[in-house]
Amino acid sequence: MADPTLFAAPSAAAHGAAGGGVEITMTLLVVVGFLAALAWFARKMRGGFTRNGGARIQVLGAQSLGPKERAVLVRIGETDILIGVGAGSVNALHVFPVGTNTEAPAAPAPASGLPNNPDFKSLLLKALGKKDSAS
Repeated sequence: MADPTLFAAPSAAAHGAAGGGVEITMTLLVVVGFLAALAWFARKMRGGFTRNGGARIQVLGAQSLGPKERAVLVRIGETDILIGVGAGSVNALHVFPVGTNTEAPAAPAPASGLPNNPDFKSLLLKALGKKDSAS
């Protein structure tokens, strides 16, 4: 007959109860560190390597003109260029002179509170034939 201890499961004391948890924790930390390093490297690569003395392209704005067409305003160095982007082509539409202000205009002030512009609530109550209790 075979010895019964030959096929018995190893005891927890032989491996250490906390030994498995430490190994799992260390492995998890290595994987998380690797992912953090990969994310950092991808962020550095997104900026791109510049070849012409540090000139970078900045997208100042974009407006959809159709399902596959867009107008994009880009800044290269100090020059702003309006570019038309289509399904199969990219065309420079206008090159703005250096120093031209191509920033978006400030948003208009809200018209609420003026006597000539009633708010939505009063218009709705008037359309329903009811009186506004606040007026």
